[in-house]
Amino acid sequence: MTTDTVVEVPPGENRPAPSGAHPAPRQQVGLRIIAQDPSVHGPDQRIVTAKASVPAARLEDGPRSPRFAVVDYDVSTATLFPAAKLPSDDDRFALADDKTLCTDFAFHAQQVYAVAARTLATFEFALGRRLPWGFAGHQLYLVPHAFSEANAYYSFDDRALLFGYVPGGDEPDIYTCLSHDVVAHETTHAVLDGLRHRFLEPGLPDQAGFHEGFADIVALLSVFSLPVVVEVCLDPTTTGRLSRLNIERDALRKNVLTGVAEQLGDVLTQGRGALRQSGFRQPPSNWRELPEYQEPHRRGEVLVAIVLEVLLDIWTRRMEALLSPGRGRAPRTVDRARAAEEGAKAATHLLTMLIRGLDYLPPVEFEFADLLDAVILADAEVAPDDQLRYREALLDQFARFGIERRPGVRHDLVAGNVAIRYGNLNFTALRTAGDEVFRFIWENADTLDIDTSYYTHVEAVLPSERVGPDGLVVRESVASYVQILELTAAELTDRCEEPLPAAVEPATKLKIFGSGTLVFDQFGRAKFHIAKPLGDWRRQAERVKHLHDGGFYDRSGRLGFSYAGAAGQVFAELHSAGSGSGEVW
Repeated sequence: MTTDTVVEVPPGENRPAPSGAHPAPRQQVGLRIIAQDPSVHGPDQRIVTAKASVPAARLEDGPRSPRFAVVDYDVSTATLFPAAKLPSDDDRFALADDKTLCTDFAFHAQQVYAVAARTLATFEFALGRRLPWGFAGHQLYLVPHAFSEANAYYSFDDRALLFGYVPGGDEPDIYTCLSHDVVAHETTHAVLDGLRHRFLEPGLPDQAGFHEGFADIVALLSVFSLPVVVEVCLDPTTTGRLSRLNIERDALRKNVLTGVAEQLGDVLTQGRGALRQSGFRQPPSNWRELPEYQEPHRRGEVLVAIVLEVLLDIWTRRMEALLSPGRGRAPRTVDRARAAEEGAKAATHLLTMLIRGLDYLPPVEFEFADLLDAVILADAEVAPDDQLRYREALLDQFARFGIERRPGVRHDLVAGNVAIRYGNLNFTALRTAGDEVFRFIWENADTLDIDTSYYTHVEAVLPSERVGPDGLVVRESVASYVQILELTAAELTDRCEEPLPAAVEPATKLKIFGSGTLVFDQFGRAKFHIAKPLGDWRRQAERVKHLHDGGFYDRSGRLGFSYAGAAGQVFAELHSAGSGSGEVW
C-alpha cells in the first residue's frame, strides 16, 4: 500500500528558472519508505509504505549525500556490507515486494537515509535555515546494522546513528532501522544536539526528559503526517467510509495514538505493545513528586502526553466541518481519506509549531514551561490570527498537567516601550556577529537586567526565515548567550538561604549557569529577550539537589557524571534496559 507525501520546502528552494535559462535541477526526489513499521499492514495485507519526498542531492554509493553517509558495518560480526547503489533521481524499490523490503540491505540503507533526510528537512523548513550538526563534521553517519542488540542511539563521538537488530531464530529478524519512528527519533537527537548542545549537560530534571520527549514527539507527528498511516490506524480493514464512532476522541486515542516502535515494542515487552504509550498512560497530577518521573523517559512522557492531547484537540476541530448537519441530518459516516487528511494536516502544523519554538528556548537550564512559552511566542509572530485556536489548545493542555507560562522570563522589547541603546552598534553585524551582540548586551545590561559581572559568552547568532499559513514571511536573527559562575556550596547556600544536601561539602566547588535568547528583526532591532537569570537562586538550589539525588556527585561532593558521558554513549545508556525504567530503546 503506497501513497505520495510531500515535505514542504523552505521558501526560495523551488524558484522558477528565468526565461531562456537551463531547467532548474530537481529539488525533491521521491523515495519509497516503510511508513511506520514492518508489522503494520493495510487492507491488502501488505506492509504500509509511502513515497516520501526528500531533498534532492547527488548520491554516492552508500548512499552518501552532503549531510548523511550510510556505512553498513556490523560490529557484532566484524562485517562490512557492500555499499548500496541508489540512483540520485529514481527509486529502485518503487515496486519491490514485502520480502525484498525486509531482507534487502540496500533498501535498509534507503530507509534510514530517506527518513533521516526527511526529518532534517522538516526542522530546516520550520526554522528557515540550514542546520549544523553538534559535532565537527558535515555528514552524519547512518549505520543500519551496527550490532546485534535491541537498541538504537545517537553517538556524538562516532558522529553516527547506530541501529541494532534482533535475530529472530525461526522468525524473521527484526531491524530497528526499518522503523520510521526509531529513525526519526534518533535523527531528532542529533538535530537537537546541534541546536542546543548544552541540553546534554547536567541540569534540571526536565532537561534530560526534553531530549527523549521531543524525539518521541517528532517521531510520532512525522509518522502521522503521512495520510496513508493515519488511514490504516483509523481502520485497517476498509478503504471506504468510517462510522462517526471511529473519529470520536476516545477512538482516535485508542486506534491512532498507539505510541512508537510497535514491532520492537512487542518483541521487547513480551507483547505488551508499544514502548511508550503516552496517549493511554497519562501521568498523574502529582507527577513532579513521583520518583519514577525523575527518569528521562518517564519525564519525557509527560511532554508527549500533552502534545498528543493537543493533536486530538486540533484534529477534532478540523473535522467539525465534516460532521456538520448541512441542510439535513448530520452524516453518520465520514470518508476515511478525508478524515486522515485532516489528521495529517493537524500533525504537520503542530510539529512545525513545536520546532519553530526551539529558537526561542534559553540555551541552558531548560524546563517544560520554557517550551510552552517559546512555542506560543514564536507562533504568534508567524500566525497572529490563530484561527483554529492551536495556541489555545497548547495553553489548555499544558495547564492540565500543571505547566503554565511564567511571567518575567520573556521581555517584549518593542511593545513594552523599552529604551534600547543602539549607539555605536552596527545593525548588519547584530544579525550575524557574536561580538556585536555582546556589545549590545553590554550597552543595554541594565535595561535587559543582565549582570555583566558574571562571565558572559554569546554562543550563537543564527538567521531564521519562517513562512506563516497566510504566506507572511518573518525574517529574524536569534542570538543565545550563556553566563557561568563558579562558587562553593557554602557560598551558594548563603545566596539561596536554604541548605543544600548534606553530602555536598561546604567547600565543594560548583559551576552554575544562566542564559538568555535575544531575537532581532530583519533590520537588527531587538524584539524579545527570553531570560534564564543566573541569579535565580531557587532554581540553582533545585538543580544541585536534583543532581545530588540522581547520583551525579561523587562521595567528595564533586560533580562526577555528565549526561554527555564517556565515548558519547549517553543515548546508548538512556535507551538501554539498564536505564532504570525497564524500557529499551
